[in-house]
Order: sequence, then C-alpha cells, then structure tokens
Amino acid sequence: KSWVDHVARSGKTFSYGEGGPKGLVNGKKVYIVLASGGIYSEGAAVQMDHAIPYLRGVLGFLGMTDVDVIRIEGVGMGPDAVDAAIAKASAKVNAVVAGTAGKQVAAAA
Repeated sequence: KSWVDHVARSGKTFSYGEGGPKGLVNGKKVYIVLASGGIYSEGAAVQMDHAIPYLRGVLGFLGMTDVDVIRIEGVGMGPDAVDAAIAKASAKVNAVVAGTAGKQVAAAA
C-alpha cells in the first residue's frame, strides 16, 4: 500500500478532468514479479489471488495496461517446489530479457 501511495500522485501519474480520472503513465511495459507460498494462478485458488487484480487495477488507473506477471509460486510446498518455481520464473525472465535485447538491437539498426 505504501508503494501505491508514493506512486499514485495527482498531477504526476494521473489527473482529474471533466471525463473523470486519466492515467498519465502511458506506453510503459510493466513486469510484476510475485512470490507466493501457494499456487494462485490456476485451480480453485485463483479466486483467492487478490494481489494481481489489485495491482493491475492500480496500474491501469495510472495508464499502464501492458502488464506481464512473473510468478514464483508454491514456495511453501517444499524444496522441490521452490526449485521448480525459481526455474520457471528464471526462464520467463530470461525470455523477457532476450526479447527486450532483440528489440533494442532492431531499434538501433
């Protein structure tokens, strides 16, 4: 909550107009990295995932709608689950970095 309070600033990251609030942080790619003891991205626990919908809502209010989530899930389910979660998240981070580097090279050409 403190982070949201520091980032959501009227006149800086959003403004109020005749049509209501407007996000001022547009065209930004956002990566949310979230660790959890359980698995909330699938199955019955999806309904209990309050973090990602909340963050997407706040970021959307500020104008950031291109959001990708990197989850490190199930870390409370034992050492093997931790290793698997870290490997999965690391692979996604590596793919993001490789894709970003490729876009930077293409833009520089």
